[in-house]
Amino acid sequence: MSKSIIITRPNYEKVTSYLFSWSEVIVKLAQSKLYAVHDLQRAKSSRKLFESYVNGHKPVFIFMNGHGNSDEITGQDDQVIVDASSHINNSIIYARSCDAGQKLGMVLVKNGATAFIGYSRKFVFGYLPEKMAHPLDDTLASFFLDSSNLIPSTIIKGHSTGEANRRSKDRMYANFRRMISSVATFEERYASRWLWSNINCQVLIGDDNAKI
Repeated sequence: MSKSIIITRPNYEKVTSYLFSWSEVIVKLAQSKLYAVHDLQRAKSSRKLFESYVNGHKPVFIFMNGHGNSDEITGQDDQVIVDASSHINNSIIYARSCDAGQKLGMVLVKNGATAFIGYSRKFVFGYLPEKMAHPLDDTLASFFLDSSNLIPSTIIKGHSTGEANRRSKDRMYANFRRMISSVATFEERYASRWLWSNINCQVLIGDDNAKI
C-alpha cells in the first residue's frame, strides 16, 4: 500500500489563491513518486474532512497551506482545522502559515507528530498586482514560494526534515542576495525585507533526521 500524504489547499482570497497555485507542483511531484495523495482543496479543506483523512489514512507527511496564528491553522474561509487539541501521530508536518511555529508546532510534536516545520512569525511574500490572476507567472512571488516549496519537495524525495529546512533556507539566502543586488527591481529590493524575515523565523521542531 502506498504511503499517504495530505495537502491542504484552501482558495478564497489573494493569499490562499497564490498558495493554492504554487502547491500544485507539489501535488504532482508526490503523485509521480507514487504516494497516495489526498489533496484537500477549496471546500474540502475543512476540519471534518482533514481529521477523517488523518485518522483513516495515517499520513507520513502533511503539507498545510492557509492562514493561522500561534494557536491554530485554518483551511477554507478561515475555518480552524488544526489547533492544540489536534493529535497527528507519526507525521511530519510543514505549515506554510503565519505564526504556527511559535507555539502550535511544539504542541503538535508533543501530541505525537514526528516533526514540524513552520514559521514563528508571519510568513510573508511579495507579489506583482498585474500577475494576481496568474500566480505562477509572478516573478516576485517566486522568490518566496519557490524556496518554501523546497521543504515539501525535499521531504517527498526522501530526504530528512533537517535537509529540507537547510535547502529552503539556502535558497532563500540566494534569493535575498539577488533581491538586493544591483540588477534587482525596485519591487524586489522593497520585498527583500520580507524574505529576510522568513529566513529568520522558519523553524524546525522535533526530529531533524525524520524521513518519510
